[in-house]
Amino acid sequence: MEIENYCSTINEVFNGEPWFGNSLVGSLQNIPLKNWNVKPKNTSNSIASIVCHVIDWKYFVIEKLKGNTSFDIELNTKADWRENVVVSSEEERDKIVLELKVSQEELIKLVKEKKETWLREKTVGKQYINDFMLHGVLQHDVYHLGQINLINSQLNSL
Repeated sequence: MEIENYCSTINEVFNGEPWFGNSLVGSLQNIPLKNWNVKPKNTSNSIASIVCHVIDWKYFVIEKLKGNTSFDIELNTKADWRENVVVSSEEERDKIVLELKVSQEELIKLVKEKKETWLREKTVGKQYINDFMLHGVLQHDVYHLGQINLINSQLNSL
């Protein structure tokens, strides 16, 4: 039951109707292309770079779900934040959104294959348990969803 609850909650934030507002996919669909590359004053990242960052951390979890003990992402590196992410066309934006959706689908598929006891097991190659990791990917999505919507809101008010 916990596995199903995780999958349901992660999907709700991703493309459902979370209680707090728009989902990640719903938000991205409403952001004009012109806002994807802009870094507002006192902001480190653009919407495009944040979306790529979210994708990369989903792939981190996917690798752990696959049992890859050596895969890791060191904070504040190129693996954590891709360099020079620019979305120049609707096709490029759609490609990034598709990559995000594919990573989400693979993550959910792999989680659904796990037994409930897996949640209490140590994450391969890490010092924490899988329950902590799944909480983390969910919190990560919500955190960056807030950033994305805040940046878009700032840009729309200019």
